[in-house]
Amino acid sequence: MNKILLFICVFSLWTTTNVCAQTSKFKALFIYNFSLNVDWPGNASSDKVVVTVLGDDEIQQELESISKMKKVGSKSLVVKSVDSVKEIEDSQIIFVGSSKSSLMPILDSYQKNKEVLIVADKAGLCKQGSGICFTTVSGKLRFEISQSMIEAHSIKISQKIVSLGIPVQ
Repeated sequence: MNKILLFICVFSLWTTTNVCAQTSKFKALFIYNFSLNVDWPGNASSDKVVVTVLGDDEIQQELESISKMKKVGSKSLVVKSVDSVKEIEDSQIIFVGSSKSSLMPILDSYQKNKEVLIVADKAGLCKQGSGICFTTVSGKLRFEISQSMIEAHSIKISQKIVSLGIPVQ
């Protein structure tokens, strides 16, 4: 009986870990696809698109794997990891992990007039300054999108991405 219980516990832990890893891969792919569908007018002359990850090592690792294989148009994808809002340098995309979601109001004030897409890993953060927030609907990974927050950062996102998201005002 104890062996069966131990097996069930180990199997549950293993499947949970695999599901979390898969979710991180999907979120990283979403972020990469967002980068392909955003126009940053001030970044036209740059040869790179910088994604800064605040508080999520798994997403950062997945994005680094993508950056080794893919480009954003003709530009290199550069991934940086930071532990605080003050460490964020010029970035085109900032991903806020759920463990750092309480920093959203501070991040929004630091990035107020910058051409940046803020993507959060917690539903509801579009009302606090994020342009896109991941959420789960009926067990599927989806995203909320706030066009007004995106436009406030002087960037344009394709209608294709807007139509795939859940609109938030």
